[in-house]
Amino acid sequence: MTPPPAVEKVLNWLSWLITLCMKVVEAGFVLVLLSVLLYILLGADAGLYVGSIVINVKMLIYALTPQAVVGIAIVLTLGWIAKRPR
Repeated sequence: MTPPPAVEKVLNWLSWLITLCMKVVEAGFVLVLLSVLLYILLGADAGLYVGSIVINVKMLIYALTPQAVVGIAIVLTLGWIAKRPR
């Protein structure tokens, strides 16, 4: 049974919105990775913006407790199990 056209239109729009949000998150993640790589290559000469990104990443790493790391690992594992094909 197919959903009514209005419902299908809303579902298509939500799917597009989720895809757009995922692309923005991926772009941000790549920006952070490139900034860290640039800081590794150039050091303090990389600039204030790159330095501030690296400082924020360091603060995030220091703030993670072992319990938080285990919680993140559990969430990622459950997400992987839910997404894998059956």
